[in-house]
Amino acid sequence: MLTVRGVVTLLVLVVLFALAVVWIARHGGWKGEGCCGNCASCHERCEHPQQPPKQN
Repeated sequence: MLTVRGVVTLLVLVVLFALAVVWIARHGGWKGEGCCGNCASCHERCEHPQQPPKQN
């Protein structure tokens, strides 16, 4: 059986995990669009963003 201290610790960890998931989801998620260590590719992508197709 868990003590009060154990329950509080578990709740804190669950809340921190939930906040991390929300933060990741709001900042691009798990789309794999990161630099992966290649900063030049990120700068190139930011300097020349893809233009959305024009709608008539």
